[in-house]
Amino acid sequence: MSEFDYEKDIPAFESHEPFQPVKNEPPTPHPVYMSPQHIYYPHNLPPKKKSNFARYLAVAVLAIAVGGASLGLGLGAGQAAMRHFLPEAPVEEAAPQAGFHSIALEPMIVTIDPQIPDFTGVIATVKDAVVSINVTTTLERGRLPAVEQPGAGSGFIFDQDDEYVYIATNSHVVANATTITISLDDNERVSARTIGADAEADLAVLAVSRAALEEKGVPYTVVSLGCSDSMRMGDSVVAIGNAMGAGQTATKGIISAVNLQITVNDPNSRTPLVLDVLQTDAAVNQGNSGGPLINQDGEVIGIVTAKLFGHGIEGMGYVLPINDIHDLLISLKERGAVRHVFIGLGTNNVTEVVREQFNLPAVGMLVVEVVPGGPACNAGIVPFDLIVRFNGQTISGFEDYSAALAASRPGDEVIIGVYRNRVFMEIPVVLGSWVQ
Repeated sequence: MSEFDYEKDIPAFESHEPFQPVKNEPPTPHPVYMSPQHIYYPHNLPPKKKSNFARYLAVAVLAIAVGGASLGLGLGAGQAAMRHFLPEAPVEEAAPQAGFHSIALEPMIVTIDPQIPDFTGVIATVKDAVVSINVTTTLERGRLPAVEQPGAGSGFIFDQDDEYVYIATNSHVVANATTITISLDDNERVSARTIGADAEADLAVLAVSRAALEEKGVPYTVVSLGCSDSMRMGDSVVAIGNAMGAGQTATKGIISAVNLQITVNDPNSRTPLVLDVLQTDAAVNQGNSGGPLINQDGEVIGIVTAKLFGHGIEGMGYVLPINDIHDLLISLKERGAVRHVFIGLGTNNVTEVVREQFNLPAVGMLVVEVVPGGPACNAGIVPFDLIVRFNGQTISGFEDYSAALAASRPGDEVIIGVYRNRVFMEIPVVLGSWVQ
């Protein structure tokens, strides 16, 4: 097996795309953002014609339903109608079956579980804090004139002061929007503006004038925030939002999983985003992004952000836990930005296939770029160092590395374990910060 030649093989690591073996397999589904939902208008679609058979069948079913008050009359009328409208099938005598016995089944009584939560009161309490967000973006079409593209998402009022109410939503709902309006009653629209957004966290905060809401006569409330850390698999929840841009709807489900990490391919970002999430089977669709997930006490425990699409996949929606994002929302509201950890490195994923191909000492993240004057540069990390540990945690790929950075704070001193020319060493790095 050939040794890795740093000079000869440098071009192979210039790309920021990870090496992947060729597989003859269908693509693996990935979580994707659901908003903004581009609005369509069903009344523009041509009406569908009913066939004569459908009419005949409808009459037959109606005859059965109407005759249901009298069992004999109902069945008789239904059979007569079916004989009149449908051709008779030839009658075949059933062949005798050996060992066949008729069994009388006792009816089973199903008791309704009084512990199943009723969200009717919860929804009535929370819905006046949930907003439908309508946006307009400019769609560039090359040499053709640009066109305005409508879209929709969701959000909820999480704070207010004397002048404004503040709405939490996803960054991807309002990204590149030229106009933003919100609606609380699916009728009256009020202008909103983005006062802070962060694509790395997929969060945004909108401000809406309280005077404008009062002028429209639209009632509103501020949500209560719950504790996402206390949620368990099986806990009942309800998602409220502007599904498909059609106005406020609610869907019920459970918490399917906790403490998950997903990788989302954001079209507005060079690199995939790694998000810590809860999973729910409550139905979420395009337009639900940015809306709240509510617990049985009527408290927001997360923000709907993505779902898994793919053939045969159902009920896999992902929610940003409120405990993880509360401080970020406050930072966006008060300062308009979030301070992110900055290490000053460009890296490439070294998979097991790459490690074997170049006889590298381990899997991990290969340093391909060091920002001059950045934290890593000042600490002495150089190109082609292979990062395998971060503050004692094993780094086996992009998700481990991203999670380790996300768990750190600006100003932290971390110990980076690297292989340099096949020799392992540990380098202390004081992390910096950046604002998007």
